[in-house]
Amino acid sequence: MKTWIFIIYLLTFYSFISSAQPSKPFLMTHIVYPDIEDYSDLFLEIYSELGFKVEIIPTPSLRGLILLNDGVVDSDVVRLGEIAKKYPNVIVVKPELKRVSLSLICAKGVPCNRSVLADKRVSILANDRMIGLIDNKEFKSIRVDNELFSSVLSMLKADRYHYAIYVIDEMIKKHFDQDFQIIELKKLSINHIIHKKHIGLLPQIQEKIRAKLPEFNRKRLANNNNS
Repeated sequence: MKTWIFIIYLLTFYSFISSAQPSKPFLMTHIVYPDIEDYSDLFLEIYSELGFKVEIIPTPSLRGLILLNDGVVDSDVVRLGEIAKKYPNVIVVKPELKRVSLSLICAKGVPCNRSVLADKRVSILANDRMIGLIDNKEFKSIRVDNELFSSVLSMLKADRYHYAIYVIDEMIKKHFDQDFQIIELKKLSINHIIHKKHIGLLPQIQEKIRAKLPEFNRKRLANNNNS
């Protein structure tokens, strides 16, 4: 009897010690990109409900993928599934969050059609992962590497460049239509991604996404229509 009392005491003691220790933060990166802040809020809510203390870290596009693949961080808010799946330690979480368009963004007053991609005299702002989504035989232009999507628009507006390859949805397109011409190149999906060390969490994350996504998209559409 005394032995059982002692075992129960030890279990209670170590359980108390464990709960008293601060939990390790769940690190989630996100890229600085127009109109995706609400996705950060969505996944902050999801992981908080799963019991995690979440820390969100803004990072450049490539760096965020490298940090996740190396296990330095735990997840990334939203990425192109087709790019993320190329990283061996990254799990692309389903269901997809949205369908988006890989698009050629052109300044007003310049030729804007798909043939621009084959013009060797033209410089286009794009990172190599975006170019990798286009047929290699089609892209002949000069690629100007840019990892900071937030700077692309300012460079186009300042006439430093006339073209960029950018991922947009209908919300972003609504804002871009005022200042730019847009040619859709390819339809893609965006997904939440996690490190494979969290594969045990995958069913819970998927369940949360399926439960929350319809209302999330409804509010997003309503906000877009009111803006």
